[in-house]
Amino acid sequence: MIKRSSTFIAAILTTLLSLSQPAVAVAQTDEDISLFLKAGQECYDKGELDNAALEFENILLIDRRNFAAQVWLAQVYLDKKDLEKARRLLIEASLQAPDHPRVIQLQKMLGEIKKPATIIKAADPVVRETLTLIGSGTRLRQYGLVIPENKVARDTEEARLLIFDGLEVETTKPEEKSIELQKYFAPETGPLADVFNARESQGLNAALDIYFAKVMADPGLASKDDRGLLAQGNEVFAPRFAENNQDTEARYYYGALQFINGLYPDAERILTPLKTDPGIYASRLQPVFAVLDEWRDRENQQMLALKRAEEERLAQEALEREEAQKKKDDIWAKLKRRRAAGKNASDSVEAGGSEGVAEAAVLHAEGYELYKKGKLDEAIAKYDEALSRQADNPEYNYHLGLAWTDKGLAGDSQAFDRAITSFQRVISLAPDDKLGRDAQSMIKDIDSAKKSLGE
Repeated sequence: MIKRSSTFIAAILTTLLSLSQPAVAVAQTDEDISLFLKAGQECYDKGELDNAALEFENILLIDRRNFAAQVWLAQVYLDKKDLEKARRLLIEASLQAPDHPRVIQLQKMLGEIKKPATIIKAADPVVRETLTLIGSGTRLRQYGLVIPENKVARDTEEARLLIFDGLEVETTKPEEKSIELQKYFAPETGPLADVFNARESQGLNAALDIYFAKVMADPGLASKDDRGLLAQGNEVFAPRFAENNQDTEARYYYGALQFINGLYPDAERILTPLKTDPGIYASRLQPVFAVLDEWRDRENQQMLALKRAEEERLAQEALEREEAQKKKDDIWAKLKRRRAAGKNASDSVEAGGSEGVAEAAVLHAEGYELYKKGKLDEAIAKYDEALSRQADNPEYNYHLGLAWTDKGLAGDSQAFDRAITSFQRVISLAPDDKLGRDAQSMIKDIDSAKKSLGE
């Protein structure tokens, strides 16, 4: 009877419980495997390691021996620092292609991994199943339910322990699919190739250092696809810096990422404390601070220029308002003087009283009395009555125009039009007389007053 450790039995029980859950439908075609592989690579390039692991595990549910998925998943576990799972997956991959460059590279990252002296042959299916699925994190198993302990008789009868009839036990090393592997693991090319290689072989920090140096030397490289490098950097260093702003490494990388993304205000705020104590980042920060200082100088100059322009604009507007008000005051003053002159003329007419016996003259005199009391509407009514009896009197028309002008000055802008009509009638009746000339001046002043009011 084969002895089992309590930890191993607990793992088997966990597997049995997981198999009691509803089964998840998975794809079963080579096309689906390619789709999962492509999706996993895209997630990895974006730095979404958990999602990448799920995609590669989907492949291993379909094809447990898929070399590409094994190696990619080992890479993911390396990046997640889950070295034990990565080690076990690489053991599986080395069974298929022990000399493959990608396997050797990942093995060096882990430290030397001894290749198995012989391939695991038809052994206890519980042991085989456990070894082949360690590190996958999946719930499904190649053989379905794990064989219970009481079904395992002894090691010498391993071949009879398999519960499926006709199951072939693989006893030879499978052939390496070199063409397919080259498709998935072609050498990196392009201006950022060494960045991506550094991320795989040395980690995130080394890749960011190379990327920063390249972009500082050639800013045009910032437009190239970084395969999620900057996003991964933000995902790592943003929470670190938020949790502890005394973390110099987090401050440097987080600030440099903002700088590369063109967020100069944020980069300046984050990196400024490192000016006095840059530590190991002194040489790397020197060109960054040079750019930030130049940017800050431009910003300050632009702010000063904007401030001066705004002050000049406000001063010009104040001057224009002052000049407009002065012009308006001059117009109103001139109009009021002419109105006063008209009142004096009315006083002289009333004082002469040569035509006071005439009905029109009486109505005109009554209108003037009302006009002096500020009763403009009643005065206008009396002037209209006087003109109804003597419409060709230029003096009566002139005084009616003055009354309408006063209404306009009091805020009734439409009264100005009535005043102009009265003054135009004066001009037509006495074009060469002083009243006609005064009427022309009044019309000109009223037009200026209307323009000053924006009409």
